[in-house]
Amino acid sequence: MIWVVSALVVIALGVVSRAALRQQVSLDALPNAVGSTPATGLPEHPQPSDLDTIRFATALRGYDPLAVDRHLDAVRDAWAAGEDRPATPALEVVLRGYRMDQVDEVLAAVSTQDAAAPAANQAPAVSSGALVAADPTGPTNPTDPADPADPADAGAPTGARPERPAYRPPAPWRRPDLLVVIGYGLAAFWLLSRLFGDLRGGYLSQGVQDQQAFEWYFGAAAHALATASNPLISDLQNFPAGVNLLANASVLGLSVPLAPLTLLAGPHLTFALVEWLGFAATASCWYALFVRRLHVHRAAAVVGGALVGFSPAMVSHGNGHPNFLAQFLVPVIIDRLLDLQRPGRSRRATIRAGIVLGLLVTWQLWMGEEALLLAAVGIAIVGIVGTLHGRLDVVRMLPGVLVGVATTVVLFGFPLWWQFAGPQSYTSMWNPIANNDLAALWGRATRTWGSDPWASAGLSMNRTEENAFFGIPLWLFAIGATAVLWRSVVVRAAALLVLVTSWLSLGSEITLDHHSVPLPPLWPLVSRLPLFDSLLATRFTLIAVPGFAVLLVVALDRALTPRRAYAVAGRSLHPQLHLVVTVTAVAVALAPVVPTRLWVDQRPPVPVFFTSGSWEKYVDDGSVFAVPPPDIIDMRAVDWQATAGWRFPLVEGYFLGPDGSGSGTGMRGAPRRGFSQWLAEIVQNGVARQATSEQVSHFRDDLAVWQVDVVVLPPRDDRAILQPSVASVLGEPTAVDDVLLWDVRGLR
Repeated sequence: MIWVVSALVVIALGVVSRAALRQQVSLDALPNAVGSTPATGLPEHPQPSDLDTIRFATALRGYDPLAVDRHLDAVRDAWAAGEDRPATPALEVVLRGYRMDQVDEVLAAVSTQDAAAPAANQAPAVSSGALVAADPTGPTNPTDPADPADPADAGAPTGARPERPAYRPPAPWRRPDLLVVIGYGLAAFWLLSRLFGDLRGGYLSQGVQDQQAFEWYFGAAAHALATASNPLISDLQNFPAGVNLLANASVLGLSVPLAPLTLLAGPHLTFALVEWLGFAATASCWYALFVRRLHVHRAAAVVGGALVGFSPAMVSHGNGHPNFLAQFLVPVIIDRLLDLQRPGRSRRATIRAGIVLGLLVTWQLWMGEEALLLAAVGIAIVGIVGTLHGRLDVVRMLPGVLVGVATTVVLFGFPLWWQFAGPQSYTSMWNPIANNDLAALWGRATRTWGSDPWASAGLSMNRTEENAFFGIPLWLFAIGATAVLWRSVVVRAAALLVLVTSWLSLGSEITLDHHSVPLPPLWPLVSRLPLFDSLLATRFTLIAVPGFAVLLVVALDRALTPRRAYAVAGRSLHPQLHLVVTVTAVAVALAPVVPTRLWVDQRPPVPVFFTSGSWEKYVDDGSVFAVPPPDIIDMRAVDWQATAGWRFPLVEGYFLGPDGSGSGTGMRGAPRRGFSQWLAEIVQNGVARQATSEQVSHFRDDLAVWQVDVVVLPPRDDRAILQPSVASVLGEPTAVDDVLLWDVRGLR
């Protein structure tokens, strides 16, 4: 059924697209059509809100509907705020436009109301308050019309590019916006409800051990705060060498501020809270950006914010990557960048704005550098389009940007050095081939409504890297909306953003269902650039999500404005019909990406040996060696640390660090020494081994290097093969509570 509806939506969009393209054709001057014309609905003594209920009839030729609507929106906002009304712009006469006599009548009526005097620098109003039709015989630039769909274009003459981009103040915050934020918060809580329902016993198992890894980051930050230690490195894992926290996705921008909560309630709650904040705050901030800078209908912005905050990619990373969920500063940074265009700003105000921008960028660097790098790529793509079309004033923005860069360098210069040149640092990281298959672009993600649980298994690295999976209906909607709204520079930028980032995500070899496709890849052009060599190509589709959201927002905004009437197949499309068609198309487009709750499984229980405090008798100032040591597959020992208040370190672990070769190459986990490698092979093969005398000597030396106080074998399924294996090295164990242990303090 969904495909039948999708086909109907595509047909409808095609019809509307055809009409929209016809509207761009200008005609020679002709007299207005005469006929029975319904009233506009403007009362005798109008108020600003009455401008939202106006109905204009269409004629064979008339004023451009989109430009008229945008101008009336600007008049309404200025009138309601008691500000000077914008000057009436020149307007091209188009096929099937608004009745010119009705538009002239409305503007004349509005101009007689208690209006503020026009600003001195505004162009004088034309006679009778009418919008002046552009001379069709004069020079025009049909390939670069002023974009009536963009809020910044209100009041700009069609067909003429202003010397400087128009700056429109951001839309104010209103009481309903708080309800939207609460709604996003409730949606995020529902998405994580299984995790919140079992904080200590449950974990997001589809993220493998990523949740436990981030819980350890939160614990390491809390321990550093409690002990007044260096927060940039921790020896709680990989003892005694430690872990460079800045060389890992340690989200210090959140883990340090939330350290008191971690110390009070444990890392499980902190992790769940950060996940919730990532979903809710990211959606809320994108919603605010759409409202403030695009000046769209709030209902449209709600849908756009929800798509960005709860997209399949975000839900996928929600399985254990809070560093990618915490993107709420990205739209705030974009908002501050756009604000740098504000005219008449003093030097002091520019410096202050630049410092604020630098502080925001620095904070985002502390939370997630990769997310910021990806966002920078998206900002660059959109910025190029905006600059080429005269919508961004780079010259005016440059001083504030330079101040922001300087602020960031001052605040993050040393941490950046520590990340790449400090203890346990690395300069490059080998990553597996991680590109999106073409089928992944329109496929179904795992945690989406009505999807096959194994739908994405063969098209993604794992359940945390389902970075695309937009569904066919959303692509069809995006194509249709782009065709219909192509005159909008915002739409052009969003469409280019989706296209370029999706193309980049395909990697060096483009495949379809794992079969090579003879299409030129875009990834090789950037893969060798600094920093890009450590990125996963598949993650570039994270930037495409806001592009899809903008297309949805702009399309919905057009439909939700009551007075707009599009000409379709020679007839006027009634606003209600336009709304029904658009809302239906949006619903069909979003149905395949509606998320379901994240899956939670039970984590192994913490041994009584640690919950009872018995461990304190066996640990002095050395480390605990878990059999086998923690790694990407098994991080249960991290829970032991959390239960014990982070008062003992562990050998090896799951983190990013140097591979031990001295080449600057990084790896996941620590370079294994003989004893840990031997145990890993036993677990993998499922067969017990007896150590040789030579191995016993080497393995005991390993324990001395690690400064191990006690070797602990917890209750586990393969305990029967691990116990005799370790006993062949260290002798028979001692049973304490529910663990088997070997006190090896004498080997140090």
